[in-house]
Amino acid sequence: MSYDVIVFGAGNANDVVRMAGKAGLRVAVVEKGPLGGTCANRGCIPSKLMIAYADRAGQVRSAGRFHIEAELRSIDGGKIIEETFGYTRRFDKLVEDGYPEGVEVHRGHGTFVDNHTVAVNGTELRGDKIVLATGSRPRRPDIPGLQGTPYWTSDEVFEMERLPASLTIVGGGYIGCELSHFFNGVGVETTLLVRTEHLLGREDEEACAVMQKGFTERVPTRFNVFVEAVAHEDGSFLLTLSDGSEHTSEALLFAIGRIPNSDQIAIENTDLKPNAHGYVESDDHLRTSVPHIYSLGDVAGRYFFTHTSSFEAAYLGRQIVEGLDEPIDYGPVGHAIFTSPEIAGVGATEQELKERGEDYVAASVPYSSYTKGRALKEEHGLFKLILDREGKILGCHVVGHEASVLLHEVLPVMKWRNHVSSITDVIHVHPSLPEIVRGAAGKAAALLK
Repeated sequence: MSYDVIVFGAGNANDVVRMAGKAGLRVAVVEKGPLGGTCANRGCIPSKLMIAYADRAGQVRSAGRFHIEAELRSIDGGKIIEETFGYTRRFDKLVEDGYPEGVEVHRGHGTFVDNHTVAVNGTELRGDKIVLATGSRPRRPDIPGLQGTPYWTSDEVFEMERLPASLTIVGGGYIGCELSHFFNGVGVETTLLVRTEHLLGREDEEACAVMQKGFTERVPTRFNVFVEAVAHEDGSFLLTLSDGSEHTSEALLFAIGRIPNSDQIAIENTDLKPNAHGYVESDDHLRTSVPHIYSLGDVAGRYFFTHTSSFEAAYLGRQIVEGLDEPIDYGPVGHAIFTSPEIAGVGATEQELKERGEDYVAASVPYSSYTKGRALKEEHGLFKLILDREGKILGCHVVGHEASVLLHEVLPVMKWRNHVSSITDVIHVHPSLPEIVRGAAGKAAALLK
């Protein structure tokens, strides 16, 4: 069976499918799981839907800070699971129904036969172009006693049928922190175990310290500890920890990173050469070392966000359909972690600039310095800007209410003009949270004089 385009992985690469299909190209989609990929089924969408429930519960619990007497009487975990998964389980059909006529879906575990051919369920598909978008999967630990137990990763947790009474989460990255926030917020007795002394090791240290203080006031967290052995008996996990202590919980979840799926698709049958970490790298046109094979998303190893993967897919669709020849321009790539408090960032961190020996100025302001921040009683809010000596924004890091929203005031500035005066010279509504952005910009600009 011959196709103009084979899209290997039906997650964020679906924009390529739709654009190529609408243009009349013959397109094959190869996917072993539900259409929509990790984001729709085992990642961004179900996790953020669930986190919204924790956020609402947190508002009730904190009402007393506003001199409002409120009581959180019960949380219906069954309804939370039913609503969340009832919504996400629709995605497979919604995605397939959205494909243009002429797109063929091949469900099953695909493997390469050669540079032009992918086999699925014994059928060989030949493509003039192949888009490799097979994503990544949770890293699974090798711990004595763990294998064969019903532990979770970020795959299995989104298949749970009920909320556990207690849960241990291992891993201080964004997945571990977000899921800890959810489970703790909806009343599950939650403990987070972190191997190091900090959460979110890649975030700006100053911003992360503020986030960590607020987070650990809510979520019981143990630092500088790891799991040495696991036992599971009578519906409970018994963990032996590196500090000699033991810890028990009904459920156990590991969130210790992700690895690319390139080792599961017989890539050795092609001329593609994954790097030392298993990523199939591509150039600024998303072409791999085999020119008619493109890679995007997690498997390419450049960025690990849904928003960048979708951006890549839209770019690649235009390249395949319209002949676009310009290199991809990501501009500033921001990110956010939806914990309590929320944290978001873009660009360089202060510690990165110090390590590189670059000259810079940094200024941060607390939310509480501004009327709206005080009105929200945001105790763990910080907005930070880092500039070079010419006033160019090198990085921005935000902690607190709507951090992901405030970050977007800085992104267009970094993309189009990238001078701090693009913020300071704009009148901001008073009183509003964006005043905090202008305040940090003004403070940073003053350091340039």
